[in-house]
Amino acid sequence: MIILRATLLAHLALAGAGGQGSTSIIRELSLDDALRELDSQSLTLAQARARTEEAAGIARQALSAALPTLTASGSYTRNSDPAPGPGQFPAALASTLVIQPLEVLSASGALRIPLVAPSAWADVAAARSAEKAAVASSQAVRLQARSALVQTAWSAAASEETVAATERAVESAEEQVRLADRALSAGTGVPLSVLQARTEAVKRRSDLVRAVADLGRARLAVGVLLGRAEPVRIPLSAARAPGVLDAQALALEAMGRRPETLATSAQIEAAERQLTSARLRLVPQLSASASAFAQDSPLPTGKNDGWRLTVDLTWPLYDGGFRYGRARQAEGAISEARAAAEAQRVEIVQQVADAARDVGVAVERLQLAEDQVKLAAEAAATAHRGFAAGISSSLDVLDANDRLYQSDVGLADARARLGIALAVLDRASGRS
Repeated sequence: MIILRATLLAHLALAGAGGQGSTSIIRELSLDDALRELDSQSLTLAQARARTEEAAGIARQALSAALPTLTASGSYTRNSDPAPGPGQFPAALASTLVIQPLEVLSASGALRIPLVAPSAWADVAAARSAEKAAVASSQAVRLQARSALVQTAWSAAASEETVAATERAVESAEEQVRLADRALSAGTGVPLSVLQARTEAVKRRSDLVRAVADLGRARLAVGVLLGRAEPVRIPLSAARAPGVLDAQALALEAMGRRPETLATSAQIEAAERQLTSARLRLVPQLSASASAFAQDSPLPTGKNDGWRLTVDLTWPLYDGGFRYGRARQAEGAISEARAAAEAQRVEIVQQVADAARDVGVAVERLQLAEDQVKLAAEAAATAHRGFAAGISSSLDVLDANDRLYQSDVGLADARARLGIALAVLDRASGRS
């Protein structure tokens, strides 16, 4: 038994190291800590947040077209020839007036304020709706990543239980080898029973090696989801069977909670606002500008500085068909987004119904698996007692042990399937 557990630990170390031949300590995290680490370290979530930042940047760029702008500039100019003021100017002015100085330094500042820019504000609204869609899509990615982590943790838990069941099967097989050897030595057994028992023991040790490798692979998958290249163990409490599930009520809840529906609604809103923007390009735009300037050489007014105020009206009468093409593009985007929203609604209803059905099936399978384990354990104990009394054969014991082992593995799988089904149902319902 000591050798068996040492071998198991060695296999676990190798599996945790990714099969590279070096030992690695398996890190253990609670589910809450793992979910927090997922939020902070997941590369998938980092990409989703980056896309949200990109959308926010685009929205801010669109807003700049509807806000005042302030610019400053300066210049140095050297002309080939100077030109003093003409003689017809008054003497006091002609002495300082220079039409073209040899050198001049100048500085200016300009402020432009959009007064009426309806298409620009529609563009801002569309960009903000697109940002809302990006935020909702990021939340959908987060829920999917959390659900995937929980499901992978349940798979790892099933692998862990499988390893424990296989350990018990190995112990039982080795015990049967000892009993067969003892019966052969006492003259009450036959060599065939010993060979059968040893074959079964070798088979179970092979099952243990495979189960340990699967466990290492599952724990490494958990670590990868957390953004780590190392195995992680997440201990889970037993999943509890829920009460009666109302698929229709869950579907209605999902329609209000799923971030995908929020993202689709925001996409429809953004497309509608883009259509509004295209139509508002027919409306004149009004803006006001103010500028101030100064230079070291006098201006024709005789002063070195000045200011200017202007009000500009822009009315694009024909832009080559750009606004018509943009309106057509927006109308197509609206139709596409609405069709996607309807398809998504149908898909959500189907996902919730399937998830609720899977939970019911998983609950029933778990109950059957528990009953099967009890019966198999009782049958194995009866076979062992019968073999010790010389009533049962070695094959009866091996068959009973195999059934008990398969029942234990089936129970581990049933427990994991219930946990996975509940995680899928939470995801389908939009719960975190």
